[in-house]
Amino acid sequence: MAARQRRRALPLPITLVFAAALAFLMTQILGITAGATAAAAALIVGSCRTSPGRNSWAIGAAGERRTARLLFPLTWTRRYAVLHDRAVPKSRANLDHLIVGRSGLIYVDTKNWTSVTSKVRVKSNGQLWYGDYSQGPAVATVRWEAEQVRRVLGWPVHAVIAVHGARVPGGRIHLDGVTVVQARDLRRYIRSLPDAPGWDRALIRETTRIADTRLAPASAR
Repeated sequence: MAARQRRRALPLPITLVFAAALAFLMTQILGITAGATAAAAALIVGSCRTSPGRNSWAIGAAGERRTARLLFPLTWTRRYAVLHDRAVPKSRANLDHLIVGRSGLIYVDTKNWTSVTSKVRVKSNGQLWYGDYSQGPAVATVRWEAEQVRRVLGWPVHAVIAVHGARVPGGRIHLDGVTVVQARDLRRYIRSLPDAPGWDRALIRETTRIADTRLAPASAR
């Protein structure tokens, strides 16, 4: 999520214990760092602790936790690894979710659009709208963030916007290099992407290690 620094509520002790245990288990199974897996575990478990407030930060953070839960089953095999809430180097922008898998790199930005009356649509000029607001700048930001990941890691990046709440017409929209999907279909969409040449388990593991180092947790800055 661009141009803002976010502070997450401190998890309860039981959350920390669970996160640490899960981090150790996933480190043994997936071969990725304990820091990355602990962050994912805390993000997911922490979503059960409090209800979000009415401000936009809380709504956005709640959407990111929901997306993290949706992505978590991908990590049950060694075909995918997921990093959450990473800082873009030399920028205040944050990366919501980065998937490293058999299709290469996939960057997912979460939108928690909760209005029951506003609709998602594409106007005749090709711009994405949510209710009365153009999402052209948001789409451009996601495209820019994906490009920063490509520059840092050296691989092409699929850019995705996962929408919670509002209905995405047809379940999926392609907009100039960015795919907008209904959040509940996100995992299915990721699995439907074709395998990228060379992305075996060894490359997935090594790229995840590099990404975990070069894209630091946003909370660390």
